[in-house]
Amino acid sequence: MATIKTHDLDLSTLKAFENAAAGHEGVLSDPSGELLIKPCTAAEIDFYQQTLQDHSDFAELMPTFMGTLQLGAPTQAVDPTISHELLETAQDQKDKRLHGAKLATDTAIVLENLEHGFKHANVLDLKLGARLYPEGTAAEKAERLEKVASHTTSASLNFRIAGMKVWNGKTMDVYNKFYGRQFTAENVKDGFSTFFSGLQAGLGRDDAAELLETIEAEIAKVRHALERLESRMFSASLLIVYEGDSGALETKAPTLGEVKQSEEDEEDEEEPPIAFQVKMIDFAHAAWTPGEGKDENVIVGLKNIEKQMDVLISRFVD
Repeated sequence: MATIKTHDLDLSTLKAFENAAAGHEGVLSDPSGELLIKPCTAAEIDFYQQTLQDHSDFAELMPTFMGTLQLGAPTQAVDPTISHELLETAQDQKDKRLHGAKLATDTAIVLENLEHGFKHANVLDLKLGARLYPEGTAAEKAERLEKVASHTTSASLNFRIAGMKVWNGKTMDVYNKFYGRQFTAENVKDGFSTFFSGLQAGLGRDDAAELLETIEAEIAKVRHALERLESRMFSASLLIVYEGDSGALETKAPTLGEVKQSEEDEEDEEEPPIAFQVKMIDFAHAAWTPGEGKDENVIVGLKNIEKQMDVLISRFVD
């Protein structure tokens, strides 16, 4: 992602971010759509900062972290590189809620918008883990989360579909959290088929298989990183984004094989067109935990997501 300079932003307005597949209300975006301003807890800020300091390789598997804002106090910016004018605009827009229950905080993180650069972004939010809460969670909330997990694929597969958006050629079909809760381990493949249905319209069989294989490789990269590290990432998600516009996808897909070469070419200043994104998101209950071993709760979920990708790929190569 190109470096964002605050003096290049139109700071007169921020707007409610209306394109989230899942998550809490209160998320804002800047006028360009490149940045998200997301209400968060102090623990999530600490996780981003510690990751940048101690686990830079894993930071590449997360949205780019730009800094923080205090939405309730326009005169105080935690990160001095974020303009006070941007902060004041965020305060003006903070009551425009479009998604779920707002976090009880006026602190926000400024992140790369993973949907930026797509004509029509198809977005899949996969909530990871069979257990979704850390030690110390209030009993009432823990009980509620246990109930949700036990009645969904969270319990059987260590992941569930938390929400998704799919471009149907004319409008965006939106699937909320209740859509994902209906699946079982046996039929969750149908949710993946719905999400990736646009590939059939936009690409030939070989290119579709290549895109799916590339996305699966990125999922495996996340899993391999977590298998090397010691962490607990309760209620984190894997976000998969790909181009939903068939014409744009047809243009972008042939460049998949060129991405690695482009990254290695230090003199190449142009970024390749974006066909997809795969990132870990939502770290309100995440922590690096030296001495406690790897996070099997999340790793098992990633393995099962890879299996679902294998099922899809087999349809294009058989």
